[in-house]
Order: sequence, then C-alpha cells, then structure tokens
Amino acid sequence: MGRLSAFAFAFATSSVIVLDCAQATPCTFNSQCAEGFYCSMTKGTCVRNCVDATRDCEPGEICNINGQCQSSSADAGMDGQAPDVATNETSTNDVASSNDTGNDVITALKTELDLCSSDPECASGLLCRAFYTGGPTRCTPTCTTSSQCRAGARCLTIASDTYCADADVGRTCSTMSPGTCNYACVSPGYCTTPCTSGSDCPNGYGCATVSAQNVCVRAEQYCGSGATQACTTLDCDTSLVASSCTLPCSSASDCPQRASVLGAWTCSTYCDRPSDVYGPLGQGETASYACNTTNAEINLCNDAQHIDFATGSTPTPPTISCPVSTSVDGSSGDVCVDTCRYSGACAFGYECTGIGDISNTRVDLCVPSQGSGEVGSSCTTFSDCAFGYCSSNVCSRDCSADGICPTGSTCTAVGGMYPDVEGIAFKRCQ
Repeated sequence: MGRLSAFAFAFATSSVIVLDCAQATPCTFNSQCAEGFYCSMTKGTCVRNCVDATRDCEPGEICNINGQCQSSSADAGMDGQAPDVATNETSTNDVASSNDTGNDVITALKTELDLCSSDPECASGLLCRAFYTGGPTRCTPTCTTSSQCRAGARCLTIASDTYCADADVGRTCSTMSPGTCNYACVSPGYCTTPCTSGSDCPNGYGCATVSAQNVCVRAEQYCGSGATQACTTLDCDTSLVASSCTLPCSSASDCPQRASVLGAWTCSTYCDRPSDVYGPLGQGETASYACNTTNAEINLCNDAQHIDFATGSTPTPPTISCPVSTSVDGSSGDVCVDTCRYSGACAFGYECTGIGDISNTRVDLCVPSQGSGEVGSSCTTFSDCAFGYCSSNVCSRDCSADGICPTGSTCTAVGGMYPDVEGIAFKRCQ
C-alpha cells in the first residue's frame, strides 16, 4: 500500500502501574506518594490518608475533607495549609468550616480544571471561567505569560480578565462577529491565536503575519479549482496531488510542526510539505486516497496519518487501480488524524494525547475531546471524555507536560507499554 504501510498506529492496553510509596518515604509533592497517601508538609514524608482524627492524626489535628491531618487552628502555619493535590503545591487559601456533625469539617476550595460555577469556589489565584466560548466553566489560573498555563492553553485577555484559556484554533467563526473566539477570527472563518513560531500552533497550522499580527494560519485546507480564497494568506501549493494551502515563511520554525519521528516541513519562500504528504485533508475529515506520480496509492491527509477512533485501529485503505482521475474515500470511520506536540496542542475539539505508535516510537495524537465525562467517569470512546482520553473504559487526562489533574485524581507515571513521548515521561490522571 505504498507509504501507508510504514505508518500504523497501535494503542497500548497494558494494566496501570502505580508508583508505590512507603509511609516513611521522603517527599515534597503529593504526586511522589502512592494512592491512599499524601505528603505531610511538616514531616516531609508520605503518610496514609486519615479517616478518624483520634486514631490517625496528632493531638490538636483534625481529619479534613481531603483525608489529610490538619491543625484545627486558623493560623497553624504549614499544618494549616490545605495541600493542593491537582498542582502538587501547598495552598494558603482560606477554608470554610461548619459544626454540623459536632466536629470541624473543612471545605476545600476547588483547584485547576475542576468544574465550578463562580469565582469564590476556586482557590486563590484561580478564576471560574469557560476555557472556550460556550464551554463548561472550570477553575483556571490568572497569568501574565502562556508559559504559566497548562499544556495547550494560552494566556489571553478575555473581557476584563487575563487567564489561561484554550487555544481554540480552527473553531468555525464569522469575521463579522468574532466573539465566538478567545482571541480573533480570520478569513475564511476560523479562530486563531497569537504565535511566535509554528510550535505555538496545532499541527496543520503555521505562524504567519495577518493584519500586522503573528497568528496561527491554517495549512490543512484544499485550495484548488479557483478556491485560493480558502487560504488565509492566499498561498496555494498546486504542486501536490491535491492543491493545498501554505503560508510564507522565513524559516522552517514558522511552518506546521509534526511528531519529531516524521519528516519535517521545510521553508523555501513558503512552507513546503514533507515528502510523505500529498494532500491537505484536516483532522477528522474522511480519509481519501489517490495515486502519486509513480502510481503508488497514497492518502491525502495533511499529516499522512489516518485512523478509526471507534476501534482504535488503522483501517485498510481501499484498493484502487492506479492511475485514477479522482480520489476514493476510505471506509466508514476512516478519518485523518494529526500527530501533535504538547506545546502547540491540537485544533479546537481535540486534545493532544500520547497514545499513538509510529514505527515503534510513541507519539502524541489529536484525539476527540469535549465530552461530558470527567476524569474517573466511564467511557467507551475518546469523544466521551472532557479531556479526550479514554483508557480501559475510564476517562483520564494526559498530564505528562504539566502535571495537572482535577481534584480526586493524581498525575501518575505509567510504564510498560507507555514509553516517553517527545522526551517526556508519559503520565495520566488516575
């Protein structure tokens, strides 16, 4: 099947490996402790979660709602601080108490990624905001630069607040009513975000100047047969099997960034696709097949990769007799999929998750996200989950690049069939 045979995807199904931590193990962060343990800030060691303060805690301490021993006094120093499990930091946020049961009950404030309905529910430094217009509201940090944000998010000023929001690049919008976008809407009608290089953009998008601003510009777009207006910068590469948008560049760093194990885009005057790419079909579009100049069957996906997300397998391409005058669509469920890097993440509606395998090397793939399933909920497909990761029928989140998980889960390293992705140890919320 030509070049397609070298690019198969595999989904690891090995059992979860939990990093155990003995009670006396030294620690600094909760993530260094095993499930059922937390890091005591006063002892500097992993201690077991408490149930009954009289049996499990020191005199003068209570067992809080997180199952952690905590001083009952309001000004108790380190012991009076509520450990922030989601960020592995110590929070000095105020807590609310009640005496409904005769014992002090501490209500912990919500942390990053937690669903919320108002700012007071979130810990200090966090706002309750939608990550994208119309999305659910979650606790998210205020910021001054995007380097302070979780993987795939950008530091943006929306309305009167500056906080970490999703880079909703690629979302359909109207240039006449750009309020749908977190940052801006560009022609021919998709959301974009500021960039300094292609690494700030999803795969399939490069960084180019539009209206005196450097923003992410779509390259995974067909532009033949007089449809050059489909390209934001009006640059159409007609040398490919299927004419495809491109963008001007000063170096290859301006161009779309694929997984590092794949051939890279290059820069002449414009961004040039690598030799294994013959077309522009974007993430989630039906995979289509044609013939190259040597009459070998090829697919026309922007990243030359395709998958069936429902089965987690690579569909067999249709059999075509080259040469052919028109392309042939793949089977039902056979769609284009982009590889990705944590820095640029994925286009709107997809999450960059390290579950792919190309030539026995683990890579990130853009998987469908924005489902209703929170971490820990049951699922059957990626699209069931809010963070686009369904593992062993349980929703999770790839936290490899930022270590962030919602309350109730911990960013945990897993081994076996989960090797490093782009040099980063693979971790997930569980």
